[in-house]
Amino acid sequence: MALTKSQAITHSCQLLRAGRSAALSTALATHDGWPYGSFITYATDQTGAPVFLFSDLSDHARNLQADNRASMLVEHTAQRKNPQTGPRVTLVGKIRKTSDPALAGRFFSRHPRAKMYAGFQDFNFYRMTIERAHYVGGFAKAVWFRGRELLIGPEPALAFAEAEADIIAHMNSDHKDAVDLYANGLLKRRGSNWQMVGIDCDGIDLAKDGRLARLPFAQRLSSVEEVRKTLVLLAKEARNLNK
Repeated sequence: MALTKSQAITHSCQLLRAGRSAALSTALATHDGWPYGSFITYATDQTGAPVFLFSDLSDHARNLQADNRASMLVEHTAQRKNPQTGPRVTLVGKIRKTSDPALAGRFFSRHPRAKMYAGFQDFNFYRMTIERAHYVGGFAKAVWFRGRELLIGPEPALAFAEAEADIIAHMNSDHKDAVDLYANGLLKRRGSNWQMVGIDCDGIDLAKDGRLARLPFAQRLSSVEEVRKTLVLLAKEARNLNK
């Protein structure tokens, strides 16, 4: 069945939001621009753009200082019998340093151990401006699209950024049972005392004992006002599955 651009964008967004690591390609500043691949960790900001915490001493950071163009591959294919059938997305864009204080919380929620070295003088946050994206969902299922089609606008992103901490605190304090239902019933993850550690227009991030789980929403939310109704419906769905 043919893959539509809308489906490709939705699947790309889910891959990007759920991922924690990726392959980053930059141009070697010291060897005539030869392609250089590196393993990196990342998170996404509220718009959906990738954010990173790099040491300025790393090769990829030095490369970006000379040429900020880069590509980034996120894939969920390695565990398949035939990796070629699995989904992956390549982002092409420019990566620049950023001093946006909101990015630290988003990054540390997915990489809490990074707090140990985040205060070092040579570590800085970076953000990718996505120019284009290429999604591959298996054989003969490939679509190119513009980077801005993957992201949400600045106004809803700001609204989610301002509300995120309060929503997380409320759910972890007053609705612990619902958070466990999300993990156990909908994601089939074991254990109790799961914590919500992130929420955006595309889904929620849960964590327990260093394990991370991503619960995507059925469709992208257009406003913070939709959050409560969505979380209630997800809890109801999880309870029905557990009956």
